[in-house]
Amino acid sequence: MSEKIFSDDCFIICPIGSKNSEERKHSDKLLNHVFKPVLDSKQYNTIRADQVAKVGLITTQIINLILESSLVIADLTDQNPNVFYELALRHASRKPYIQVIKKGQKIPFDLSGIRTIEVDIKDLDDVESVKKQIEDQIKEIENGHIPDSPVTVATTTRLIQDDDDLAETIVNRIYHSINWDGGYSYSDNEKLELLSRKLWGLREFSSVSLEDIENKLDKILSKIDEK
Repeated sequence: MSEKIFSDDCFIICPIGSKNSEERKHSDKLLNHVFKPVLDSKQYNTIRADQVAKVGLITTQIINLILESSLVIADLTDQNPNVFYELALRHASRKPYIQVIKKGQKIPFDLSGIRTIEVDIKDLDDVESVKKQIEDQIKEIENGHIPDSPVTVATTTRLIQDDDDLAETIVNRIYHSINWDGGYSYSDNEKLELLSRKLWGLREFSSVSLEDIENKLDKILSKIDEK
């Protein structure tokens, strides 16, 4: 197993609040009892905004950490606007991130299709489960998986809309995968409608990447070829 360089940073996006506030207490507990134990074991250097000690424009430093850190964990608890702004920057960077939220709170609609870990910091069993879920997501990331986001899905959809050849390729693969028995012939309009529904699903739910679709279609076609 390859070793990770300790200098790899994981930046924590979260509502920090003022000293001794409920926000700060919640964030401190998450940091000390959930995030750091996992990140330390994976050899990440854990950084939160209030721990940045460099002299200079704090906003620039934070933005650089959001964009350049190897990993970001974002706590969506209480729907803090600064958290959403910083998370959007990370989405745009197309780099790995993990989302968590306090158990029982509603995930905003635009992020509801993204896997988000719910945590109850007062439940020790739940804390252990959350640590395991974070560790599992980090393993996926280390294996090359980068989660989709509303930004990447919109960009992919735009690419397909602008690239007729790419759109036609995807249409043909979808068409071929569901029309393998030759029992029905789809018209071009019907194939385009099929693609439209697929893209709508990607845009609305952001749960399946084009790479995942490609892999699934390859599996379907390989089974068809075996028949």
